[in-house]
Amino acid sequence: MLEVALLALAAALIARVVTGAMVPFAAKLAFAVRAVDYPGGRKFHGSAIPRLGGVAVAVGLGFGAGTVALVRWTEWGVPVSSRELVALLIGSVMVFTVGLVDDIVGVSVAKKFLVEFAAAALIVWAGWRFTSLGLPGVDLPLGALGGVLTVLWIVGVANAINLFDGLDGLAGGVVAIIAGSILVYSLVLDNHFTVILMGAVAGACLGFLPHNWMPAKIFMGDAGSLLLGFILAAITVHSSLKSSAAVAILIPVLALGVPVMDTLVVMAVRFLERPKGHAVERLLRMFRADRNHVHHLMQRHGASRPTVVRMLYIFVLVSCTMALTVALTKSSGLGVTLVIVEAVAILLVRTLGFARSTRALADDQREELREKWFAPSGPQAEK
Repeated sequence: MLEVALLALAAALIARVVTGAMVPFAAKLAFAVRAVDYPGGRKFHGSAIPRLGGVAVAVGLGFGAGTVALVRWTEWGVPVSSRELVALLIGSVMVFTVGLVDDIVGVSVAKKFLVEFAAAALIVWAGWRFTSLGLPGVDLPLGALGGVLTVLWIVGVANAINLFDGLDGLAGGVVAIIAGSILVYSLVLDNHFTVILMGAVAGACLGFLPHNWMPAKIFMGDAGSLLLGFILAAITVHSSLKSSAAVAILIPVLALGVPVMDTLVVMAVRFLERPKGHAVERLLRMFRADRNHVHHLMQRHGASRPTVVRMLYIFVLVSCTMALTVALTKSSGLGVTLVIVEAVAILLVRTLGFARSTRALADDQREELREKWFAPSGPQAEK
């Protein structure tokens, strides 16, 4: 176990160094192809920011995982089959590519989902899928439904990480924490392949964070966030195959619960906010960006952006700790209880932020009316 942990550390260090070294190139490439975020609308930065940081992350991740894996592959035997490895590699390239194209020229939601579903289907084809649903006192086999659930999970997590990339440093730090927790869990399972890959993921994120911390010099973009989300989702499915059937699904739900549950709530709100609208329009609105995620609501509650990011780091760390606790105890009852606790906590934070933003809106409206009816007019007003 110690040797594998050291190899994961080596993968993380390589990924961190390569990612950091690639960031200036990715920034220049972004300006060359005009993949740049300009101030205005939902953007709060004061200058143009390149958004191809995902290129640096992908290269660093690939170097970190690839270098260590090639050195030790023959000594490990074959930790994953060639079919599994090819599926993960091709699926990752597909998701990264559609994200990169979206960062540069834009891609419709329908086309992005088509590629993401195809990439997720490759993972299922390779044999990675949820096989059972563990509940207290019962273990329900999923059968063919397991493949459908796996595809929805992978696509959902990839987009949850993408949508969670709303503040400087947020997505990179959150992914690093989750990858670290999966790494620890995989060490317990003696799953060398996942340990090395998660080490590289964490290292790439840590190499990118100094350039993405407030004020950000570069953004991750869809290429980076979709790629990281896809890999995390696929690996949690793979890890569930080696865990107790009773907690196979509960562990990834807990570890990824903050971004996933928040995204589900936001999508539900978007669908329900105009109940008389056309069904297709309401479905499409579920996938449009807005400022109603938990980090936006926490800002409206009065917290600064760095404070919000650090608080969410702690929230995710606690969630990952709960996931590891369930993994080690193999208690489905504890897992279900902690999932409920996590969901309630997210809803509570969202409710507090929404209440604060509603009061702020009401105050703004009252101030507007006061100025309209009581402010001086004419030449005196101009003074």
